[in-house]
Amino acid sequence: MPILVTGGTGFVGSAVVTALGDRPLRLLVRDRTKSSKFAAPNIELVEGDVTIPETLPDAVRGCESVIHLVGIIEERGGATFDGVIRQGSVNVVNAAQDAGARRFIHMSALGASDRPGFGYMNAKWEAEKAVKATDFAWTIFRPSVIFGPGDGFVTALAGVVRSFPVIPVVGDGLTKFQPLSVKDVADAYVSAVDDPSTAGKTFELGGPEILTYEQMLDIIATKLGKKKRKVHMPVGLMKTVVSLSSPLPKAIKPPVTSEQLKMLALDNSTTYSATEKLIGRQPLRLRDGIDYILEG
Repeated sequence: MPILVTGGTGFVGSAVVTALGDRPLRLLVRDRTKSSKFAAPNIELVEGDVTIPETLPDAVRGCESVIHLVGIIEERGGATFDGVIRQGSVNVVNAAQDAGARRFIHMSALGASDRPGFGYMNAKWEAEKAVKATDFAWTIFRPSVIFGPGDGFVTALAGVVRSFPVIPVVGDGLTKFQPLSVKDVADAYVSAVDDPSTAGKTFELGGPEILTYEQMLDIIATKLGKKKRKVHMPVGLMKTVVSLSSPLPKAIKPPVTSEQLKMLALDNSTTYSATEKLIGRQPLRLRDGIDYILEG
């Protein structure tokens, strides 16, 4: 029976699909024609949208397992954290239940909690609650910041380090992260698919090092061979810059969203990372896994 993957054409999703190999998969896509490059003998493309419940029954029908990866890091237009992350997850859960699926593997985020002041984390928390309220053999992953070719964070920071005359450091630069490779995340998903003992558990995922925001910038600068002065910028000032730049093209916008700026007040690391146990090897360090930024 095929595994339904939502968000399977995205940054993490494409890595998960690759790691799953030749297993029969069904990818939920908004436009089959635009996503045709993802089609393969073992991969079926089905059109649908997690925010439109009536498009989901055909996608999940006949699937015993669902890997749910859809999410957003920035609210834009009608796409809100509550609508895409929370309600989108509820819609997928309901469709999967109606179709008789048994397994549900869900992408949350490290730091997901009941925090109404942090829209992203709160929506992830509410989505977790919807998954846990079911009879599925569910598994929930909470990763820290994920790096790899096509990521939206390290690549953006590299662009700033490469092109700005100085390196701007938002706030005190001491917020803690535990960056992990997208391949390690993907392999953790494969482990969950293959290991029934992961059902009913929530796993926090982190890399092998806890790094501050400023240390991450230093690693990126070293990889790029850039020696530039760092200038700390107040979070309030950066919020104003991000707000004023919202109408601009993405290429010239600041590398962070307003929500990410808010979340710099929260550490994003864990002392209980399950990554190494799940994948059976030492996770990749940030400094060893970002050669892709040299191509920018």
